[in-house]
Amino acid sequence: MTETLRRAQPWLGTLVSIEAIVDRARPGTHAAMANAFASIARVHAAMASQCAGSDVARFNAAAHGAVVTCDPWTIRLLRIAAQLRLASAGLFDVALGSTRGAGYRIVDARHVLKLDEAARIDLGGIAKGFAVDRAVAILRRHRVLGALVNAGGDLRGFGPGAWPVRVRGSRLRLTVKQGAIATSHYRNGRSLYRDDPLVAPDRREVHAVDRLVTVAAPRCVFADALTKVVALTGDPAHPLLLSIGAQAWLQ
Repeated sequence: MTETLRRAQPWLGTLVSIEAIVDRARPGTHAAMANAFASIARVHAAMASQCAGSDVARFNAAAHGAVVTCDPWTIRLLRIAAQLRLASAGLFDVALGSTRGAGYRIVDARHVLKLDEAARIDLGGIAKGFAVDRAVAILRRHRVLGALVNAGGDLRGFGPGAWPVRVRGSRLRLTVKQGAIATSHYRNGRSLYRDDPLVAPDRREVHAVDRLVTVAAPRCVFADALTKVVALTGDPAHPLLLSIGAQAWLQ
């Protein structure tokens, strides 16, 4: 027999919930949930700029030429961010225009080199999606039958059925079966729920628009990042979405 477990914890500046369908006869269910939340806590500790000891905070405080030791997951996410920056012609930029170029160079799986003293990175536009993907990977590893992981509107589901999703602040109704959805709602260029600025890297200023953007993608890290690209361009058919296999709705 199966049962549905629901748990929630506060991480990454939001409430993270996990709804999992499990086989009651299979041991390790509670360990699966605990390990999934532990992975999200790990992302929070390493990548939240508000945490004084995080990789991001230490990078931002470092001098030009410093080599900063990071969690391997931070390095992995910085690689993804660099690829997205290149693919979007600079529209997606975790340095938010604080420096020319990316502002960092990855040395190896544990270290990153700071290329400019002025460089400041903020992984808030991508870390939640990455955390959701890590939690899903752990739940799959524990052979959970299906689950929906939701980090404040950045969510990913898997399993035999479809998960209904209502986009807050709109009439949009979607279903998630094997994929991810992320939504960003901006008013005068700032996130309606967290007050994060939507920065246009080329101008190094807040892009003052009122937009609600929803992106569906195979992985949540991509859905999360692409909401910023669509919000900045106003183009729900941006070529980058097609290359990743994503779809966007702009309201």
